[in-house]
Amino acid sequence: MAGITVSRRDSRTEPSGSAPAPIAQDARHKVGLTTVGEDLGHDRGGQPPLMIKHARAGVDDMHHDLPQASRMRDAWLVDAALADGRGAMASTQCRQQVLVRLDRLGVHAAVIGYPAVRPADRALLAESRGICRQIIRICATAPEDAEALAGILRDAAATATAGDPPVDALVECSTDPALDRGVAGAADPVGGLGRAVAVLRGIAQVHVVFAALATAAPDRLRAMVQAALLNGARSLILADTTGRMLPVETAAAVAVLRSLAGPDVAVIAAPADDLGLATANALAAIGAGATGVMGAIGGLGERAGLVALEEIATAIRYRPDHTCLAHDIDLALMSEAGQDIAAALAVDLGRNKAVLGDYVFGTAAGLHQHGLLNHPITYEYLDPADFGRERRILIGRHSGRAVLRSRLTEAGINFAPDQLEAVYQAVMRSPDPERFNDNADLVALYRQLAAHDIQGA
Repeated sequence: MAGITVSRRDSRTEPSGSAPAPIAQDARHKVGLTTVGEDLGHDRGGQPPLMIKHARAGVDDMHHDLPQASRMRDAWLVDAALADGRGAMASTQCRQQVLVRLDRLGVHAAVIGYPAVRPADRALLAESRGICRQIIRICATAPEDAEALAGILRDAAATATAGDPPVDALVECSTDPALDRGVAGAADPVGGLGRAVAVLRGIAQVHVVFAALATAAPDRLRAMVQAALLNGARSLILADTTGRMLPVETAAAVAVLRSLAGPDVAVIAAPADDLGLATANALAAIGAGATGVMGAIGGLGERAGLVALEEIATAIRYRPDHTCLAHDIDLALMSEAGQDIAAALAVDLGRNKAVLGDYVFGTAAGLHQHGLLNHPITYEYLDPADFGRERRILIGRHSGRAVLRSRLTEAGINFAPDQLEAVYQAVMRSPDPERFNDNADLVALYRQLAAHDIQGA
């Protein structure tokens, strides 16, 4: 598929009838170094890019070829949990709590739903006014509902106060003709998309989601991308809605969209996690030129969920050599925010969930514990302190003597080798070794054994 590059103008001020810029053929388009925030016309306060920072020996050595700060691009990370799965069905109060958490965390934008057809989403749009400091709320719509959404956004703009973050629009469309049956506007999907973007672009920044991209018809995709761009879309979102794509396929699809879009339009990946490949797909998309990811903190969403934004935010911060991206998310607030969001939406993240899980910075295996106690980087690539967490050396059935030695020493106890051995054997014989993770129980066990030795003597 030959690429096209369309020069974009300011879609808020230019009339929809303006002549398009000349089309240039270049299938080998290289990504520009302007930030996505600048591309979309949103000010993030002029904050400098956040670079990776680690004091632990050996970590920086693994990040070869780090880009200079001047070459870092701003990643646009969008949370869609409030428009999908449990997030869409929660009460307005719970959804507001999630939105405030996302705002404090530094997530760039959140899709709040479909206010043109769902009263609950219309209520969230209205009641969230004034509670967000920087997060951009995005209202989604099908092309046929664009006029209704335009009216809602005009009303929202009329009551907005100075300093309120902008409200954006997201138009969803399918690139698979097999899904057209029974869908409004299916007779003219390309024209319908173009009209929807043109209606909304004078009121809000417009993003276009190309759903079911894994089964897209190439000619239709090309035509829809052109229609979106020529009518003022500011970003293209690649949505693998069934989670069937492999990273190599995602990278190829992003390369196509990037070549079609040119340097001034953001390309954002939105992979689902049905094959457990959402994070790999998102990083493949970034490697191919995407400058944004749409997912959810905790990977929340329908079925297996969306790509977990905390994983993407962490990968960007820890692997700038691969991503050449930066973001404003405060990783130190990530765990607390993830747990609060999960509680608000009544979901369980799982104790081994990457970044957010209760056990992700803990280990109970003796060999791993020995390594961590002597040199953390042996088994610990992520620094718990970056996430407001602490390393947890857990006592369990497979623990070794090193953790017991460390715990007793921290408790200020001086012990002989045979006493340590006695404690170790007692812990291993216990029906519940995990209870000795409570230091009080471990110290009590030591004192009980020590008293028995004195009495026996």
